[in-house]
Amino acid sequence: MRTITFSAKGENHMHRTLSIFFVVLLATGVSWVTPTAEARMSLNGDYASTSSRSCTVQTTGPFLPDPTSGAPTVISGFVFRQNVADSSTMTFSVNGTGSITGVSRTMNITSTAPGSSIYSVSQFSTPFTYVVNPDDSVDISFGVSTFTTINGSGTGNTGTVSPRLARVKIANGGNTLVSGQGTGIGQEIVTITPPVGPTITQWRLCTRSSTFARE
Repeated sequence: MRTITFSAKGENHMHRTLSIFFVVLLATGVSWVTPTAEARMSLNGDYASTSSRSCTVQTTGPFLPDPTSGAPTVISGFVFRQNVADSSTMTFSVNGTGSITGVSRTMNITSTAPGSSIYSVSQFSTPFTYVVNPDDSVDISFGVSTFTTINGSGTGNTGTVSPRLARVKIANGGNTLVSGQGTGIGQEIVTITPPVGPTITQWRLCTRSSTFARE
């Protein structure tokens, strides 16, 4: 049987070699997780947001599928149009979650009858999760939004808006976000609960343009 012995000098050399080896492994591991961590770190914090949207709202049922694409774009009943301006603060956390709170100012641009109340102001809050893509686009999955109308038409109403998806683009080193090149079409379901009377359900299709600036 062959016996192998190590001198003190050899043991010191081995310790140094193993130390260097583990440092390399650790450095390699950090490098492997860096892209996602750095991407989320670049969004960490609060962003002031302005968003304009134009919505077509249906009150008698959902929009029907387009016969060619299958997207819900076909009117099936009475509709009216809204122009909306949202001002909000959007908070990103490094764990891929966040929330947005703000104020919506909504104008009904269909109703022209004398005596109609066509303008309202609402406060809203929405949780979300997000994923940063290699091309610096960000896919955001908004959860159920809650709102309360605080002025104008429908004051005192509360309600919810169904989840939706959005895409934004990182610009200016993460200090600015702008609307991205999303291609999906999804209708949103709005449930309104007045102070008195039955709950109202609406279906809407909206186009949005948003800008976010780090606070």
